[in-house]
Amino acid sequence: MRRFVVLVALLVAVAVPALAVSAMAQTAPQRLAVTASSDHCTGGRPVVDYTVTSLWPTGASVQIWWLADASVFDVVGTTKLGPAPDSAAGSFTLPYDFYATVTVYATATWPDGMQTTNASWAIPVADCAAATTSTTSTTLVEPTTTTEDPGGNGNGNGYGYGRPTTTTAPALG
Repeated sequence: MRRFVVLVALLVAVAVPALAVSAMAQTAPQRLAVTASSDHCTGGRPVVDYTVTSLWPTGASVQIWWLADASVFDVVGTTKLGPAPDSAAGSFTLPYDFYATVTVYATATWPDGMQTTNASWAIPVADCAAATTSTTSTTLVEPTTTTEDPGGNGNGNGYGYGRPTTTTAPALG
């Protein structure tokens, strides 16, 4: 029984500090801020614009990735951020036009060994299938007619006697 008490005391001594570190890690201040928007399309597919901002006094290498409709994801790329308030902006095109929402994530490993992931809110994706409004302009051009003097009466307007043909605009009205 004495060994059991000693074993429990050792487990409590080891487990309590480990639990305290986990709680501190959960309440640590954010080190990155991520914002995103999607309000236009390219080639019929939604484009997402994002900004990742460092909120920490040291820089880090940050991987940006996205998750659409809580099921499809891809890595956008990696960028290096300096100390706060350094930021990087970019954009990417989603592979299909049927997603409803997308969340942009930034994952960083910091010089102190901590790895953090921060995310934007789930944002609505631009509707590329919606009908676009287009304006049609009409330009009125006056028609012109070309007349030739078939008689060639010596006035230089017929049969190409070295003079150009006469172009006149018909009277409107």
